[in-house]
Amino acid sequence: MLTARVRDARVAVVDKAHAVPVLGVFLSVLVWGIGPVLTLGVDMSINSTIFYRVLFWPIVLFTIVRLRRIPLTWEAFRAAIIPGFIFGWSTISGFMSFTNTSIVNATIIGNLSTAFTLLVAPRLLGERLRGLQVVFALTSFAGVAGVVLGAESGGASALRGDVLALINSVLWTAYFIASKKARTGGVNTWAFMFGIAVMQCLVAAPWALITSTDITRISWHDFFLIVTMTLVSGTIGHTTMVWAQRFVPASTSSLICLLGPVISTGFAWLFFSQTVALIQAVGSIVVLVSLAGVVKYGAKEAVARDVLSTADPLLNSNP
Repeated sequence: MLTARVRDARVAVVDKAHAVPVLGVFLSVLVWGIGPVLTLGVDMSINSTIFYRVLFWPIVLFTIVRLRRIPLTWEAFRAAIIPGFIFGWSTISGFMSFTNTSIVNATIIGNLSTAFTLLVAPRLLGERLRGLQVVFALTSFAGVAGVVLGAESGGASALRGDVLALINSVLWTAYFIASKKARTGGVNTWAFMFGIAVMQCLVAAPWALITSTDITRISWHDFFLIVTMTLVSGTIGHTTMVWAQRFVPASTSSLICLLGPVISTGFAWLFFSQTVALIQAVGSIVVLVSLAGVVKYGAKEAVARDVLSTADPLLNSNP
């Protein structure tokens, strides 16, 4: 009887440890899907948008760190230097891609980082890919292909945006792996993200300031959208993802990121009347079904293995 109760208690802890971080990844992907739509709503150039976006974010995170009385240590900042530097250049290429091609293409090509992550995670992070995980990954990519094949795009500007999106996918993979390693090492999420934001600002702000032609023309409309972008896509999205990375394998969380194109396609249709073809709708359904399989069969075992080393893993973990 006692053994059964211990087993039931262990299963309950595993279920909790599995559900909460994975839901965090889904939350991140949801709010990231809003980002491209907010970017297109800003009247200023993308260069000026980047400038104010990266300038506001360290201020927001510093305020949160101070209010929560989290110590800003050299160890946390040092862990953020390399991933923050990479993230800065990813920001430039990512934002630029959204304004030089369709929202769908920019999001889809950017999500090739999922494939790159699946390739390098076993070697760099020691993660083990299960057979079902690979199957659902392939069906997810098939669904994504349906979404991108149904997108309307063309011309040199679309090609330039697609190239920028590809560069962003490579940089994002490097950032994703580097931040996963930092979180696995136990660095505090908020202190780490503050370091990321500072490095991003040091990389992206000078570039935006030099290349912008309308940096002083920020309206209250643009200010509101950029602040919303900073609070929602930036603070909630990135911080939640980095927190969850300690408990969710990079191969699993990167696959969940394939939901981004579905969300962006929906928002693009809703707010900017971008056409959603039948093949895109079918592809979106395939992605959703495949991701359900990824979460059910690809994440639970690894999450349990990571967090059962503490009595209450989610409460006692370094947030």
